[in-house]
Amino acid sequence: MNLLNAKKYIFRKKGIPILLAILLIAAGLLQASPWEERNPNEIQPLSLEQLKALPQGDIEDFRSSFSHVVVRKEGSNLVLYFKRGGSLYKETEIDLSQPDRLVLAYGELAPAALLYAKEHKRFLLLGLGGGAVSNYFHRYMPDMYIDGVEIDGGVAAMAVRYFRTDPGVNYDIHVDDARRFVQQTKHKYDLVMGDAYGGGYIPEHLITLEFYKEVKSILRPGGVLFLNIYDDEVHDRSIVTLRRVFEHTHTYYSHSNSSRIVIAFDGKEPGKQELLQRAIRLQSQYGFRHDLTDLLNHKKVHQPPPGLSPYRDEQ
Repeated sequence: MNLLNAKKYIFRKKGIPILLAILLIAAGLLQASPWEERNPNEIQPLSLEQLKALPQGDIEDFRSSFSHVVVRKEGSNLVLYFKRGGSLYKETEIDLSQPDRLVLAYGELAPAALLYAKEHKRFLLLGLGGGAVSNYFHRYMPDMYIDGVEIDGGVAAMAVRYFRTDPGVNYDIHVDDARRFVQQTKHKYDLVMGDAYGGGYIPEHLITLEFYKEVKSILRPGGVLFLNIYDDEVHDRSIVTLRRVFEHTHTYYSHSNSSRIVIAFDGKEPGKQELLQRAIRLQSQYGFRHDLTDLLNHKKVHQPPPGLSPYRDEQ
């Protein structure tokens, strides 16, 4: 995270204790969590049988340099939380009795982006968290190369240890700031997902017009950017921002309308029948647990209210 973005993170989001921890760790005055010191690509994951045998309640509870991380067993589910200001923010949840099921609503909607990408050779996830979406893609599309970027080494470690993230063949985890990774990568992508949250909000430097332009520069022709957004105001301003960079945006809503996936893309806008044909073809080819054709029922036309300005780096 560069100085400009760090200042925004501190003063606008009141994350002073987090920055203080970062500075103390850098100065050698505070010891980082042991999980942060390990390469997540080399951590041994627990087997499904070992995960099922874990006791109920908190399995991990520690402060990393960016987050207060909690891993909790709740019935047959494992949940990754960020604890901030006395509140718990659910980041990832898996059902150990049905490990291939996408539990959270936004995750179940995310594969809709596959209907818009011309190819499916390389996927970049910005904000790995527990890795639910990238793991799902890796399970059903093993030939697609996946890069998962997570700024918090402790969170990346939890993804591998407890949430069935299995880096290796065609799957790499990078502990880095998402924007810096986008600026420095030499790869081009067919799909880029923005799913970075800092305990209830999206870091400001990952939601701006300038950032979306940088993401667009690493997309292959026919590539798409898709975002996990649940806040109404952020959704409306994000649509305004994205439409300054991309020709089209489509939004897919959960049944409760509390979660949504926004897909931004260029080129000819596909109609309902064309999307259905693509969904049928991809579903037949990959056999996804959550039927792609069902997702079309979640697509809704949305027009933001007038007068909204795009998010910018300098505001």
